[in-house]
Amino acid sequence: DVGISDDFIKEVREKVTEGTSALFALTSGATAPDKVIDELKHYDFEIISTNLPEEQEQKLREAFSQEG
Repeated sequence: DVGISDDFIKEVREKVTEGTSALFALTSGATAPDKVIDELKHYDFEIISTNLPEEQEQKLREAFSQEG
C-alpha cells in the first residue's frame, strides 16, 4: 500500500474482472522497466495503467503485447 493511493486501487478494482487478480508494482530507477520486462515476460496479462514517461510505457506495452 506504500505509494499507491486508495483511490487508484479502487479505480483498478473496477477494471479487474471476477476470478482474476491485479498486481501493483512500485519501482524506481532508470532500469526498472527493463527489469520488470525480464521478470514478467513469461506471463499473460494486460497493463491497465502506468505513470511512466511515454517512451518507457510504450516499451512495456510493446514487450507485453498480445499481438505478434
